[in-house]
Amino acid sequence: MLNEGSLYPPTKPWRELTRQEQRERMETSADLLPILQWNRGDPRLTPWEEAFLTGMVQHIRTFHGAAKISPKQWDQIRRILDKVAEDPAEEPEPEETE
Repeated sequence: MLNEGSLYPPTKPWRELTRQEQRERMETSADLLPILQWNRGDPRLTPWEEAFLTGMVQHIRTFHGAAKISPKQWDQIRRILDKVAEDPAEEPEPEETE
């Protein structure tokens, strides 16, 4: 989905897209929405990253793929998804003192 083919899905205005590109953008948006929704509450995210994901979720819900996601937005989405895909650093367990 996000890494297949070209670096970014089509970012042209909706009216300039071919039917196939429109379909791809709609499918990408449909695939991306639950991923972004799931990761919004991750405690590893900064407040800015969480707000960005919330804004992207609203953007996708409102326009259902008709409005483009810019290359800068795609870069940020990938950075955030890479961040939450990493295993969280395990905190050492507190030692019991008697």
